[in-house]
Amino acid sequence: MAAIVLASRATAMRAALVAAAPRCARGFSMSGRPPPAPPRTPGAERGAAAKAREENTDLPSAYPPRGLSRERVKPKELRQLKVGFIGWGAMAQAVSLGIIREDLTESSSVMATDVVPEILEAAAREGLQTTESNKSLVEWADLVVMAVKPQVVQAVIKDIAPVWKDNKVLVSICAGVTIDSYQDGLGEGAKVVRVMPNTPCLVGEAATAYAASRRCLDWEVDLVYDMFSAVGNATHRVPENLLNSVTGLSGSGPAYVYMLIQALSDAGVQGGLPRKVALSLAAQTVIGAAKMVQETGTHPEVLKEAVTSPAGTTIAGVRTLERLGYRSAVIEAVEAARLRSEALAKS
Repeated sequence: MAAIVLASRATAMRAALVAAAPRCARGFSMSGRPPPAPPRTPGAERGAAAKAREENTDLPSAYPPRGLSRERVKPKELRQLKVGFIGWGAMAQAVSLGIIREDLTESSSVMATDVVPEILEAAAREGLQTTESNKSLVEWADLVVMAVKPQVVQAVIKDIAPVWKDNKVLVSICAGVTIDSYQDGLGEGAKVVRVMPNTPCLVGEAATAYAASRRCLDWEVDLVYDMFSAVGNATHRVPENLLNSVTGLSGSGPAYVYMLIQALSDAGVQGGLPRKVALSLAAQTVIGAAKMVQETGTHPEVLKEAVTSPAGTTIAGVRTLERLGYRSAVIEAVEAARLRSEALAKS
């Protein structure tokens, strides 16, 4: 009887996978390669941004501070605004060049400042405006992206505070720096959006979460969503208190995945494969598995069951991973990173 129940469950799981398969197949050509992405229409992501807000519909509504109108101001497009980056390191470069590449704005509407002259020269070669003065950048820009190391944020806030205006929006990609920290230095009326992207934004595959201060208008938050959607396909609005969890999961997550790829590659070499072949197979296995989750919408457990044949090779490997505490180790790693992020924010 137990065998019949297990067989029925396996059949149901495989049926769910088969039903989801056409959704995946529609995203590929006969050659097996994904088709070119359709051209992006600037500002066309308003609906997607609204959908991002729906993730919080189970949370109490945050009413605006007294004196603020609840009316929605007519939305602006990013290309109507000037965007400034304080610090133009790897992450800032990916975002600034990403919004230009996706035709959300022009290079002439983007300015960068940095303490390294060679970096400013590189920005100028990309067509961006440059300056050595943070104050000048803030006076020029409508939307200011803080992209410096967390330990120098307070010094930068002190520098720009005299010229800050409450009609500007500050977007922070500095890990562990809270919205309150910015409002303490710029005034409680400052509009701040705290963003936690991850390093795959450098190749246009970021996983990003963000939280906004209560003074931010919907259209301003939508623009931030558009910016980071230009460098990744997973952009989510969450309450600020969950950003430490985001740090532990997607912020630190790439390191865990690199370790998995390295381990798979080592195992391949142990089995006799050349290192180049083993590494290629390991990396593509991770990419393919992730795409199966994203593009079919099927639960990972169902996908795992579809690969796991009775008395086969996969179940033998899965059994070993379970015996060694594989899932528990990953959960504990994410939790450790979350706790460390909380500690850093408090310090």
